[in-house]
Amino acid sequence: MQDFNRHNWLVPATASLVLIPAVAGASGFALLEQSASRLGTAFAGTATAADDATTVYFNPAGMTALRQPEGVVSASGIGIGSEFRNDSSVAAFAQPLGGNGGDAGAWNLVPAAYFVLPVGDTLAFGFGVNAPFGLKLVYDEGWIGRFQALHSEIKTYNFNPSVAWRVSERISLGAGVSYQRLDAELTNDVNYSAVIAQGVQQLVLAGQISPATGNAVIAANAGRSGRARVRGDDHAWGFNVGALFDLTDDTRLGLAYRSSIDYAVEGSIAFAAPAGADPISSGIIAAASAPGGPLSTGTANVDLELPDTATLSLQHDFGNKFAVLADVAWTGWSSVQELRIVRDSGVTASLTPERWSDTWRYALGATYAMSDRITLRGGVALDETPVPDATRTPRLPDTD
Repeated sequence: MQDFNRHNWLVPATASLVLIPAVAGASGFALLEQSASRLGTAFAGTATAADDATTVYFNPAGMTALRQPEGVVSASGIGIGSEFRNDSSVAAFAQPLGGNGGDAGAWNLVPAAYFVLPVGDTLAFGFGVNAPFGLKLVYDEGWIGRFQALHSEIKTYNFNPSVAWRVSERISLGAGVSYQRLDAELTNDVNYSAVIAQGVQQLVLAGQISPATGNAVIAANAGRSGRARVRGDDHAWGFNVGALFDLTDDTRLGLAYRSSIDYAVEGSIAFAAPAGADPISSGIIAAASAPGGPLSTGTANVDLELPDTATLSLQHDFGNKFAVLADVAWTGWSSVQELRIVRDSGVTASLTPERWSDTWRYALGATYAMSDRITLRGGVALDETPVPDATRTPRLPDTD
């Protein structure tokens, strides 16, 4: 049984006052940390709080609320802690059990930059650069789950030009196009002792070696392991749209939608095989590693659909100083049902069931303007994980 404890520590590069919970996670590998100001309210009111250029990402319609050119550069430090606790794990065939893997998380910087240019009172253009999805976990060598995951890293880069139009005094609409690039690298150990045992079994059944010889070969090759590494990248297009409604002078409603993006990640799968202890095991490893073999190095691809999102936000101002914000957001993580690595021949090299589910996020926050230069922000959010208990893996040990 696998038991993970995952923590997120978020540090905004801003003067906002942020109260950070002891445990946070969820969201799959989505990175909501695209704005220091929104982070201050636990991302409540993301589709309504059009008070800076980060609205380019969260709701492009909000650009009409800005009266002069504005740029924002934001950087969030995300510290992930992911620790495995063993509960009756069973060692892989002919392998030692191994350790608990240490803390697989680390600190990572998530940068973002936005610019908005209003044109008159009804039109605005914007541009954003950010990283909406990402993941990096690195476990210690020789740990219990080394045959499932060692190094897992996914990076995305999003370039998002947008336009907004004030339809009337109380209604604004916005839309944008997203060009995204994705880079991924996944590694894990391979149990070559099991590969040798399977090859020996076939030789025994074919009458090429005796059972006694086969047992001796298997015993001599206990603890043999190698390394598999999958690398790939791709680029794809998506879009985002939004609407902003000033219901009254003090109450604002925002709607935002960001499309899913389909990737056909192309790259390579490479194996580093150990040497066999004898000619029989060496021959089995060579056959498995030969072109067309199950453990051969070559080109590979992965189809991956990153999810779409929809957000409903509400903001109410109490005078000029105090405001309450709320968010309800949906993410279509059911697009991730499996991680299938396919060779260019069409043969599946690896298949990991994921069975992710759509998720909801609920957030409530508030802001208080102490002065023209100082604003206090606070908020709380509940963010569901898309990862079911039955298919949780070391690649992404997510939690609510």
